Amino acid sequence: MELSPRESLITLNLIPGLGSVRIQSLLSFFGSAELVLAAPHGVLENVPRIGPKLARAIASWRDCTNVHAELALAESHGVRVVTIVDDDYPAALRRMSDPPIVLYVRGEWLPADGERGVAIVGSRAATPYGMSHARRFGRELADAGCTIISGLARGIDTAGHWGALDAGGRTIAVLGSGLAHLFPQENSELAHRICNGHGAVVSEFPMTLPPGRTTFPQRNRIVAAWAKAVLVAEAPHRSGALHTAAIAADYYGNTVFALPGSIDNPSSVGCHGLIRDGAILCTTPQELLRDMNWSGPAQQMELFPAEEPTEEAPRPEPTDCVDRADILAAIAAGHDTLDALCSALGLRTMQLTPQLMRLQIERAIIPLPGGRYSCC
Repeated sequence: MELSPRESLITLNLIPGLGSVRIQSLLSFFGSAELVLAAPHGVLENVPRIGPKLARAIASWRDCTNVHAELALAESHGVRVVTIVDDDYPAALRRMSDPPIVLYVRGEWLPADGERGVAIVGSRAATPYGMSHARRFGRELADAGCTIISGLARGIDTAGHWGALDAGGRTIAVLGSGLAHLFPQENSELAHRICNGHGAVVSEFPMTLPPGRTTFPQRNRIVAAWAKAVLVAEAPHRSGALHTAAIAADYYGNTVFALPGSIDNPSSVGCHGLIRDGAILCTTPQELLRDMNWSGPAQQMELFPAEEPTEEAPRPEPTDCVDRADILAAIAAGHDTLDALCSALGLRTMQLTPQLMRLQIERAIIPLPGGRYSCC
C-alpha cells in the first residue's frame, strides 16, 4: 500500500537511530519522505550523516516499522499525531534548526502558548525551597497569562506544572519518552489534568519508546525552543536544566532567569553559575514579567473590588468564601502554606489569596520565609 506524505514522515520517525537531524538531511537530499523510502541502499549511503548501517535500516523500513499500527495505537490512547508539514504544527518549533518531524499530542496547544511561554526547569532531586518557589512561579506566571512549559520530570518540572494548574492556567509538558510509556508513572494524574483543558502533553518519540540516555537532551531542545523565557528554579552543578538554559540562550536568543539560593546549598550551585555567567537573577514572578515587558491580562480576581461597581460590570456575589476563623484554625493546625491551605479548605488560589492578604493587613497572620504563614 502506498503511503501518504504524512504517513511517510511518520514512518521515517519510526526508524530506530534516525532522529530529526538525519531526517532533515534525507529530506533535503531527496525532496520528500516518499522518495526517501523509495531510495535504494546504495543511494542512501551517499546522503550526509547517513552511513551503511542506517542506509540498510531505511531501505528495509517495511521490516522495522508499521505506520498503520502506530496510528491505531495513538488513536487508542487519545493521541493526535502532527507532522511538520501540517498547518497546526507549533510555529515556535518551526524556527528550530532540528525541529521534531513528528509530534504526538494529548490535549491541545494554542498559538499563544509560544508567545508567552516560560520554561520552568530544574533538579529532579529538588529541595522544599526549590519546589515551593517553582510552584509559586508557575502559579503566578500562569495567572498573568503565561504558559508554563516543562518536561513532566520529578522535582522542579512537576512543581511548575502543578503551579500552572493551581491558577487554572495553561501548561505544556514535553516528554522524553513515548506517550504510551509515560515517565515517571507517578505523574500520570498530573498529565491527565494537563490534558483536560489546561494544555498538552507532547512527545516527538514513537508511542512505545521508553526513556533513555539520549531522549532527555532531545526533549530539552524542544522545551528551550517553545518558551520565550527559561527560569531555572534550582539546579546542581551538572543538570539537564543547565543544558536547557544553554540551548535557549545560545541557539534561540531567549532570556534565561535563575533563582538564587543559599551559597551552602549544592542544589543552587548551577543557578549561581548561570547568574555569574549572565543569567538574570530573579526573586519574584513580577520581576520576570517586568523584564520580559509582559504586562499581563487582568487578574482572575481583584484583591479589593471597586466601591461602586458599574452597571455594565456589577460586583459578583462572593462564592466559596471561608470564615476568617476557619483560615486561622487551619494555619494553627499546620496547614501553613498557600497550597496546604487550598487543599485543607477546598479553595482555589484565586479565592484564598485575597483573604490571606486581608488577614495580613489586619495583622491576624504574618508571612514567614518559604511561603509559610503564622498566626499572630
